[in-house]
Amino acid sequence: MIKMVVSDMDGTLLSRGGTISPGNLKAIRDLEQKGIEFVIASGRDYGGVHFILDEYHLRCEAILGNGSQYVDRDGNVLLSCYMNKSVVKDVVTVFKSRGIPYMIFTTDGFYTGYEPSFVRDRFVSRSRNRFGGTGAEYEKGGRLAHMPCNHLQKIEDFDEFLRRDLEIIKVEAFSMAGYEIEDARKGLEKIPGISFLSSFDDNVEVTDKGAQKGYILEKIIGMRGLSKEEIMVAGDGMNDLSMFECFPNSYAPSNACDRIKELAGTIVCSNEEDGFAQAVREIWND
Repeated sequence: MIKMVVSDMDGTLLSRGGTISPGNLKAIRDLEQKGIEFVIASGRDYGGVHFILDEYHLRCEAILGNGSQYVDRDGNVLLSCYMNKSVVKDVVTVFKSRGIPYMIFTTDGFYTGYEPSFVRDRFVSRSRNRFGGTGAEYEKGGRLAHMPCNHLQKIEDFDEFLRRDLEIIKVEAFSMAGYEIEDARKGLEKIPGISFLSSFDDNVEVTDKGAQKGYILEKIIGMRGLSKEEIMVAGDGMNDLSMFECFPNSYAPSNACDRIKELAGTIVCSNEEDGFAQAVREIWND
């Protein structure tokens, strides 16, 4: 019997426009009514996840930063796996040497070595190109004003920055051209102790080697006395890979990448067609 349902957000639970459809929302409510815990598993930070949850009056636990943190319903960190600061400078050098914008997610805000306005403008252009929307949504008072790109602080002295009392959750880089990210990945391969995954071909997210959605989920269910067979996972991208490798009850929407679909126990309809809701209905029938 399934006791916990864990879902990726972008490309799985959310539509292309970043919303939860009425069908998927009903599926979450059905889980709640049946006493099955619903958990988000995302590469996003706490603010990015709860911006969505709050819009739909949802409260749930979440895996953040692709497995760097596991937080309870109130945002308290229950488990963490932060980056070793000794390699962060090497990671940033890979992006800086190629002129690729990047953002550093920390336990004390968002940072970059570039001019924040440059990174913000590039991020907004890339996001609008991929997801649509308007630039006004990112302005003060707009729907996406909460996004990390709007709250970046510039690092003037990198060594001083690394000495601060904060932890590095992840480093995210992005480009309008996928080949630039592919080249950066070759540089990242030479750095020990890190993991890097892409939600899309034009971005890459770098975390500690142990920061994987599936790994931190294994630890949480161990603490709670749950078995892997009591967990259902859903995802579409390579940052969901460890969940599909670790948990047998896995569901992938038809828009998922090929590797995820190869590993999935069941393929459901796309994220635009309420694939998550279909997956939830499947577990009622098991």
